[in-house]
Amino acid sequence: MSDKFTFLTNNEQDIKKLISAMEKYIKICSNKIDLDILNFILKSFKNNDLSLLTPQESHFLNHHDSEIWAQYLIFRYKFKNYPKNKIVTDFPIYLLIEPVSSCNLRCTMCFQIDKTFSGDKKFMGQMQLDLFKKIIDQAFEGGTKAITLASRGEPTLHPELGEMLEYCTGKFFELKLNTNATRLNEKLIHKILQSDVTDLVFSIDSYEKEDYESIRVNGVFENVLNNIKLVKEIKEKYYPNSNCATRISGVKVNKNQDPEKFKIFWEKYVDHVVMIEMELRWDTYNNPKEIMGKGPCGYLWERMYVWYDGVCNPCDVDYKSELALGSVKENSLKEIWHGDKYKEFRQLHSDAKRFTLSPCDKCSVGC
Repeated sequence: MSDKFTFLTNNEQDIKKLISAMEKYIKICSNKIDLDILNFILKSFKNNDLSLLTPQESHFLNHHDSEIWAQYLIFRYKFKNYPKNKIVTDFPIYLLIEPVSSCNLRCTMCFQIDKTFSGDKKFMGQMQLDLFKKIIDQAFEGGTKAITLASRGEPTLHPELGEMLEYCTGKFFELKLNTNATRLNEKLIHKILQSDVTDLVFSIDSYEKEDYESIRVNGVFENVLNNIKLVKEIKEKYYPNSNCATRISGVKVNKNQDPEKFKIFWEKYVDHVVMIEMELRWDTYNNPKEIMGKGPCGYLWERMYVWYDGVCNPCDVDYKSELALGSVKENSLKEIWHGDKYKEFRQLHSDAKRFTLSPCDKCSVGC
């Protein structure tokens, strides 16, 4: 699966501490697969090679006890490599759960501007707290290590988001919250920083008011900037030892966007700055078939999306669920992950027949 995320911040780590932590865990690890992964990682570290580590991973290591470093890096290795090798784990490595499917913005590159989606009541709603807890319980018991709260909509629109975050506490290595930062306030920021959120991602594409508001339609740049500053202020004042990494994630929509100036402006306020190349996503169902990915989509071996109503989907490129896999209200997540539909989709992609699936035949994501 191609990696279109480019971190514009540096990656630093104490290699001696890493080696020590890996060697310590190897002595007590009894799982052969995990041992093989650890030895591969350790060999790279001993060769003074830190290329395996992303800034996100480095930040995690610097802010968490070394006792869990090895287990975390095993998880990250599987996350990055199992999809490439078409290895199906016992349970999804990664779950993306949407508290809300609607959004208060109409970004020019987002499927929310598709009125057949955002204007259709059957696609719009918010997840019930009991259903959310059921999903989290299954994820924790199944061994998922990474959860993202977001997908088709803006999660801060959910009135019980704080309770959702609290329920996830102590259960996962990574808990990510994606937000457009328009609805952040002091109370919610405290809730986020008191929780186990490891990655707080702000979806912002520019440092200039006119450019930002032309992309993030209905957004007000000054409000968003003030909210980001407030997060930084509260984090530094009340949570100086917080494990939560803040990140600005921008989409490169036009040639006028300068990634370096973007970085320089935003790095004063957050831990990481990211610029992402825009994909043809919002109008998936009418994309030209010529853009179809050349290989199988790694998402099928890595993740599962769970919509507000319990419907499970292999990706959010298919935002209207033409590839729906089932519902967690009727089957467990594990049953769906190993179900006939998932098996069929993986096989078709492996056999270079993704063109027989819609909208896979109009999507550029591939290994």
